[in-house]
Amino acid sequence: MSLCVLIAGKTAACLAGALFSLSWTHSVEKTQWIEHWRIQNQQLVLDQTFVKGSGAGIDPAPHARLVDGWYQWAPMEALMVPSIALANSQMTPDNWRLCQLKPDTREPDQCIDFSAFDDQEVDGFTLQPR
Repeated sequence: MSLCVLIAGKTAACLAGALFSLSWTHSVEKTQWIEHWRIQNQQLVLDQTFVKGSGAGIDPAPHARLVDGWYQWAPMEALMVPSIALANSQMTPDNWRLCQLKPDTREPDQCIDFSAFDDQEVDGFTLQPR
């Protein structure tokens, strides 16, 4: 099982495994955001969200916990999607980052920094299980 980055419907890169993190910096608040996803039955399932603070466009869930400066929460209801569409925005201070997570610790292992695709001048990306 793997999660692939698609550009214009073509595979640009893949990471093997079933657990992944997607991280970025919010374009307005410049706040770090991390989501943990897993692949289940060829769907992407959101397991947990971590946000370093709050602000415009950043509303932690009502049941979020503040731990070491990070709001942390899991969805109250399962969120399953077949793919994730990401914009290639010049408004954010850094790029998307997709990492395979180690199953035992949920620490990032291999990562793809989307700056690797800067020379392809694309409008967006799709994350999809393969």
